[in-house]
Amino acid sequence: MSTFKCAIVTPSEQILDEEVVEVEFPQWDGQRGVLHSAAPFVSKLGTGRLRIKLAAGEERTYLLNGGFAELHDDRLVLVADEIVAKDELELAEARTRLERAVEAVMESGNTDLEVRAKLEQERAVATAAVALAEGG
Repeated sequence: MSTFKCAIVTPSEQILDEEVVEVEFPQWDGQRGVLHSAAPFVSKLGTGRLRIKLAAGEERTYLLNGGFAELHDDRLVLVADEIVAKDELELAEARTRLERAVEAVMESGNTDLEVRAKLEQERAVATAAVALAEGG
């Protein structure tokens, strides 16, 4: 199997820097998969499941929320705004977060577009966290 380098960083820490076989992540417009020798790109990240197949055969899954991705010279760099390992997600906490997010979105009287966008984003993150915590 052909491999390529993948690094994942946040503003405060490095999460990963290893040889991988495949990476699947949410872009702003849908899921994207990357394999060895893929064409270079720069993309805005979305919200959802990040799945990584390592060269050693291990697979890791994360909840990813925002940032950007760059692939150049067979090196993928994901700069994540928020990332949480799947095994760190607690289903009860994720469901509570989703309930609160849905309540906030449904509150009447809030018409500020920027505030509404933030509320919808929180609902999307909470929905993805529940799906991953349930085994997705």
